[in-house]
Amino acid sequence: MELKFNFAKITQSRLMGSMGMIIDSTDENGDDIKQYFLLDSEGLGLCDYVKLINPSEKKAYMEEERLMGGLGSDRIEISEEEAKFLIQHFGSRNIRYGKELAGEVEDYIDIINDFKSDLNIYDLYPKICKEVKEEIEFVNYMVMRLVAWDREALTYYSESEEIGSMHITNINGALLKTDVTSRGNGKYVVETIYEDNDGYYFCKVALSIEKNEKGFKLNSMVVSESEPMYDFEVFDEISKEEFVDIYTVEDGEEFVEKFYEDNPFVLRSDMDEDAVFFTRFNFNNDHVKRMSYVINNDIKAIYYYLDGMFFVGTYSERDRDYINGLLKVNYKGLEYQDSMFFEQNALYDFVESGNDDFYDFLDEE
Repeated sequence: MELKFNFAKITQSRLMGSMGMIIDSTDENGDDIKQYFLLDSEGLGLCDYVKLINPSEKKAYMEEERLMGGLGSDRIEISEEEAKFLIQHFGSRNIRYGKELAGEVEDYIDIINDFKSDLNIYDLYPKICKEVKEEIEFVNYMVMRLVAWDREALTYYSESEEIGSMHITNINGALLKTDVTSRGNGKYVVETIYEDNDGYYFCKVALSIEKNEKGFKLNSMVVSESEPMYDFEVFDEISKEEFVDIYTVEDGEEFVEKFYEDNPFVLRSDMDEDAVFFTRFNFNNDHVKRMSYVINNDIKAIYYYLDGMFFVGTYSERDRDYINGLLKVNYKGLEYQDSMFFEQNALYDFVESGNDDFYDFLDEE
C-alpha cells in the first residue's frame, strides 16, 4: 500500500547508542499511519517497531513518549529520504548479523531491500548526534563509544579508520563509570570501568582531542591493559544513596495502568504475575558532562509495584519531595506506610532478588 509522507522526526541520541524515530504518513484510504522505530547502534539494529492507524492524540502521545521519553534527547524533523535511509541502514544490520527484525516486518522490508539513496550514514551524523559543547562531555562519549565497540562513531569523530577499528571488548560493552583527569592542551586520562560479556574490567584511556569549525575531533586514543574487577567492587563504585518510600495500593491493577498512562515516558518492565517495575530517566543526558560519569546517574526514580505495595526509590531529597508529592496529589488510592534511607542502592536489589517481602529482604542482607 502506498503511503503519502507527512513528516518524520528522530531523537538526537546517536552518541548514547540508540535513537527513536517516528514517521507520519497517510494511506490511500486517508487513514493516518504512525510508525515508531527504535534504532540501536550497539548490535541490535532495528530492534523495536510499532504501527498505529488513526490513533487518538493521547494514544499517539503515549507511544511517542514510550519510544523517545527515556532517551534524554531533543527531537528534530528529518526528510523522507533520511528516514527511509535509516530504516535501511539499521534493518540491514539485522539481516547481516542474523538478528530478527522487529514487529510487522512486511511494513518496511521493501525499504530495506529496495530503497535507493546517495546518502551515507555520516551525512546524517550532524542531525542524529547532539551538538557537544564541552570537552569533558566529548571525552566521556568517545570512551563510551570505544567500550561499545562502535566503529562507525569512532571513525566519524576521529576521521581515522585506525582509531575507528579500536576496541577493548568482545561484544558491544557497557560503560559503567569514568573518572576524567585533564592533562591540559586537549589531553585527558580516563579511569574506566566497563562490562564485557565475561565480566567487569578496569582500564585507563588516554585521549587527545581538538575543536575545529565542525566541532570536536578525536586525534588519538591509547588504552592500558584491562584488569578484571569483582562484582562487589563494581557495585561499590556505581552505587549511590537512595531514599525508599513505601505505600499500599487499593486496586493494584487499576493503579498500575493509570500510573503508566500518566507517565508513558517511564520504562515499564513486567516482572512476575503481580509485579511491575518502572524506571524514570532524566529528560537530558547531562550526566555525561561530569568529570565522573556513572551509568545510573541518568535515573531520576524507580518504582516497583508488588502485590498491593508500591515502592518509590529516589536519589536526592529534592527529587524525593517532588516525586512523592506528585504521587500523593494524583493518586488517592495510595496510603503512605514507611520511608527509609540507604547509603547504597537497595530497591533494585530487592527487585532482582525475587523476594516478595521488602523487610525480610533487608533482614537477610
